[in-house]
Amino acid sequence: MTQTDPFSEMMAAWKKTTDDFLKTWNSAVESATGSEESDEAARQARATYLGTQTNLAEARKKVAEPMVEMAGGVPLSEFRRLMDQMNTVLLRLDRIDDQLTELVVKKRKSRRKKSD
Repeated sequence: MTQTDPFSEMMAAWKKTTDDFLKTWNSAVESATGSEESDEAARQARATYLGTQTNLAEARKKVAEPMVEMAGGVPLSEFRRLMDQMNTVLLRLDRIDDQLTELVVKKRKSRRKKSD
């Protein structure tokens, strides 16, 4: 009696599901492309998405951030300040690393010249 590999079965099921989804998606996109209604629906969806993102940002600013501060968390402004300082430190370290690399390369070149 031969046992089938459960991983193979799982992968085959996943592939079938993915292929079916892509086929359905492709036919939906092909049927919707180019019509005036689909273009208008896409514009409305984009506007709705952007409006929702704006509303969520406002809600986060008015509700979530004060709640985090009341719970003893770091205020967002302080977090951003610390993030900027950390970024500055990382940029300085990158510059130092570049300068050290240049010094090593120059030292190697001068050694080669001396040995020639």
